[in-house]
Order: sequence, then C-alpha cells, then structure tokens
Amino acid sequence: MKQILSLALLLLFFTGCSTTTYTKKIIHGEIQDKEIVIAARDGSFKLQGEFSAPFQSAIHYHSLNIGGEKFIKGYIRALDFGAKHVLVKVPSQEKELYGVLALEDADERGIGPGTLSYKIIIPEPYIKAANNGKISVVYEYYRIKDDALFDNSNIKKYSWILWLSDEDIFK
Repeated sequence: MKQILSLALLLLFFTGCSTTTYTKKIIHGEIQDKEIVIAARDGSFKLQGEFSAPFQSAIHYHSLNIGGEKFIKGYIRALDFGAKHVLVKVPSQEKELYGVLALEDADERGIGPGTLSYKIIIPEPYIKAANNGKISVVYEYYRIKDDALFDNSNIKKYSWILWLSDEDIFK
C-alpha cells in the first residue's frame, strides 16, 4: 500500500511538472509586405506594416502535437483559444481572403526571433493555395532550448498562425 501511494505521488509530481508552461507576451510585429492588410472581421483592429499585437491567443500548438489535416483544421481549436476571424487583403487578389489569425504568446524556453516579435510573411504560393475553398496555412515557428531532463531540439512552437481561404469557411 505504501508503494502504491509513493508511486501515485511520484506520478502526480512528474505530471504536474510536464504540463507547466511559462509564457511571455510578444508585443510587436511586422507584416513584411507593406501592401498586405490583415483586419479583424469585427472591426477591432487593422494590421499593416509594423504593429503592436492587438490580442494574444493561447493555443500552444507545437510540432509534436499537430500536423497534416489536424493542422489545417486547427483553426477550430484556435478560435476557442483567442484567435480572431480576419479578412486579408493581398496585392495579387482582387477580393479579400477570409482567415483566422492566432498571435501566440512565447514559451520562455524558446529561442530565436519568433519569441521576440511576429514577422508575418505570406508567400504567393500560399495565397494561390487558398483558392477554390481550400485552406492554406502560413506560420512562423521557433525552437525550444534543451533542459537538463529532455532533448527539446526537435520541438518547434508556433509564434503566429494564419489560416486562409478565398471562401468564408471559418465559421
């Protein structure tokens, strides 16, 4: 009985440690192409060029827990954790694209420029991939530095994610 109690306490200790995430806010950002405009569908913000983050989401997606189709449909979860419905005006398209934008806070163990500011880049192939009701996903990630217990070198966390489509499918 004593061994079971000890094992339960040990399990509780390690479970508690592994789920604790400390984050810091990312305050500034920039959309690389000054002609691209990302605006909230509710009119609460408009991003163009350099910007101050108008909101912070808390999805905490990383490369080990999301990929493929799950990542493409990830906007559903993102909306539950503070992402916003947006309209995206790009120079190569006559009409605005629909989207969901997540501006994440950064894991304090993160390394790289994505932990300090958002650098939003929307390459033309991703814009074209958002046609005919398809979803295209662009993002920036950073890496997690190793700690004494785990090798985190293969973990990538997202600082921002933008889901795009030419049709209003993000309801």
